[in-house]
Amino acid sequence: MAYKRVKTIYGRQYQYIVEGKRINGKVKQRVIQYLGPVDPIYKQIKKRRIRSRIFVRKLTDSEIQNLLKNRYSSISYSRDRARIILYSAKGLSPLDIADKLNFDVRRVRNAIKEFNSKGLTSLKRGKPIGAVPKFTKTEIAKMLEIARTDPVKLNLHFTSWSLRKLKKYFEAEGIVDSISIASIQSIFKKQKVNWRKSKRFQYSNDPNFAKKNSSLMN
Repeated sequence: MAYKRVKTIYGRQYQYIVEGKRINGKVKQRVIQYLGPVDPIYKQIKKRRIRSRIFVRKLTDSEIQNLLKNRYSSISYSRDRARIILYSAKGLSPLDIADKLNFDVRRVRNAIKEFNSKGLTSLKRGKPIGAVPKFTKTEIAKMLEIARTDPVKLNLHFTSWSLRKLKKYFEAEGIVDSISIASIQSIFKKQKVNWRKSKRFQYSNDPNFAKKNSSLMN
């Protein structure tokens, strides 16, 4: 004969279908089916947060005219944003606009947010942030001034500059902390400075000339 039985394990109750059999005058039970806990505790599924709809703010007459004009702009960035804002002004949700224009919904939401905060300025793409210049205008001007100066006037023991000598002089004088020869070449190129390495060897009656010259070149 089968019947339901409740068993407590570690303080919780579980249900089973058991069958009793009499063997040698004693009744022994055998579990036929496990039915699970009496009071099941299921993990709560975290509901996905639904983003609230976002719409463009109320437009002025001048903004509407500007948007209508930019709707046919040759610049795709301005054209696309103008169309997004105009559709939003008609009451379309970001998802509906994204489906209509085949855009990513995040792109639509960002366009609406930026227009609400920046206005018509948001129709123009901002300039990309480039790398921070390694050398200041003052440092570059000083390096160019030195490169155009006769080394002798700076109390140096040679009469022509080389890129290697310039590098060592810039660093030794604290004009820059460090600079590579490639950076010096790049600066000269941007400033349109014609640079030709001297092929002439300079000599002096100074007995220590060779020592002094080699120390600056190394």
